[in-house]
Amino acid sequence: MTPVRPQPLVPAGIVKRAAQVPQPCALFLLLDGIPYCEIAERRPQDFESAMVSWRRINLPTLVRSQVRYFIRNKDLALTEVRP
Repeated sequence: MTPVRPQPLVPAGIVKRAAQVPQPCALFLLLDGIPYCEIAERRPQDFESAMVSWRRINLPTLVRSQVRYFIRNKDLALTEVRP
């Protein structure tokens, strides 16, 4: 059996920033220890189209930075993701 790697905890700054954003679908970044909300949309379809544009324009500029990415889905659950 392989060891189960536990999910890393969501930083408190991301949780606080998520509480301030009313839209259910959102992308949060923890960039050098500072939380940011990059995208916030009400509908998952709008969120996905905004993500496509964001990946094309902004993601290449963050390659050399220390960044953690979090997505909040329509159920308001925060999940850390990899780009």
